[in-house]
Formats: sequence, C-alpha cells, structure tokens
Amino acid sequence: MKPPILTLDLGNTALTGGLWEDGRLVEEWSGPSTVRSLERRLRKISSGRRIEAAILASVVPRRNAPTIAACRRAGIDCRLLTSRTDTGLKILYSRPEQVGPDRIANAVGAYRRYGGPAIVVDFGTAITFDVISENFEYLGGVIAPGLGISTEALFRKAALLPRARIQLPRGVLGRETSEAIRSGVYWGTLGLVEKIIRELKKELGWGRETRLVATGGHAGLILSRSRLIQKIDPHLTLYGLYLIAAEFRGHT
Repeated sequence: MKPPILTLDLGNTALTGGLWEDGRLVEEWSGPSTVRSLERRLRKISSGRRIEAAILASVVPRRNAPTIAACRRAGIDCRLLTSRTDTGLKILYSRPEQVGPDRIANAVGAYRRYGGPAIVVDFGTAITFDVISENFEYLGGVIAPGLGISTEALFRKAALLPRARIQLPRGVLGRETSEAIRSGVYWGTLGLVEKIIRELKKELGWGRETRLVATGGHAGLILSRSRLIQKIDPHLTLYGLYLIAAEFRGHT
C-alpha cells in the first residue's frame, strides 16, 4: 500500500482536511484554521501512519507559510497549489493567478470524475461557478455573495431585521420576519444559481451534455428542490486536490 496523501483546503472561515489511501477518502474533518488545531489533528492522524505528501489549497495567503510549516514539523512534505502548478488544466483566465486554488481543485475533480463540459457550483463564503470545457480548459467563472454573507448583511444593515438561520423554508410566503428572510435567502439563492447556469449554457452554446456539479456546505440544502442540478459532491475539492497530489507522487 502506498503512503496516504493529506489534502488541505484552507478557506476564509475554516480548514477542511482529508486523508486519502489508495484513492479512498478514509478521514475528513473541518474546523478552525489555527496552527494549533492543525497540529493536534496531524498528531492524531499520523498515529500509526506514515504520511509523506500533502497538498494545500488556500485562499488566505497569510496563513500559507504557518500551515505548511506545521505539516513539515510533523514530517509531512506539503506543497502549495497555485495557478502555476502543472495540473493538466489549461487556464484561460486573462490573469490565471486570480483563479483560486480551490477552484482549480474543483475543476480538476469535476472533470476527472464526471467529464466535460462541466459547470461546478461551490457554496462557500462566496458562491462560485467554474466552467470547464470538454478539452479540460478552465474558461472562466462567476462569483456571487454566499448565504452567510447575505443573511449577515441583512441583520447588520437593517435595524428591524433579526439574524435568521439558514434552513429550508416551509414555502415561499413568509408569515413572520424570520420566516420571510429564510424564504428570500433560500429561493433567491436557488433562483440565482439556476439562472446563472442557464445563462452560461446559453452563452456557451452548451446543452444537455453539460455536467452540472455542486459542492460546499449548503449545496445539499439549497439544491434539495432543484430540478436542474442532480450531482452534489461534498468532497469534490478534496478529491481534486488528491488527484493533483497523486500525480506529484506517481500514485495514479
């Protein structure tokens, strides 16, 4: 058996990690992005295992060096994924360095698992749309405010509106303020996602052959009533990171 591969996705609010053995995700977690928390986790997963390789996708540049250093103190060689990393994906952005590493990982994971052309929707701090051609080209994307940002903005900017939990509304019509906010956030987000996908397909001339894949914390909730997106892959980012790291180590 080849040594496990550690995949790390450092976001604005949390660090998500996954441990892969022979192509299988055997352990996954999400928690605080502090170095101390990571070191505790590394001690736990390293017990009885020899982890040689790790890969980090980060959208918080100031945390890159401490995170990589924590891995190396645990005896794990950690590489940073950037737009310059050779993943096989041709990035057609006018400024490739502006494509987040998590979006690169999503593109690689979606294309390798589902094929192309593909549109990936990631429900994170922002809702991102990544567009990958049938020739494994990153064509571009769309970025919209995430659910947390939307609900928090309503609470902070409107004096009479309460902070509302993100959850599935009973219907569309709200009969009290919190219910009305939940309905607006839910149906507004679902409508935004489906409208953007339809417009992207129309602009690109894509049809039913388009793979539509969603990932991220609220994907299952928001898309539970969607007839457009059927594939929800909660580990897509980690899977893309695994494939990239495995190429480095000759695991695939």
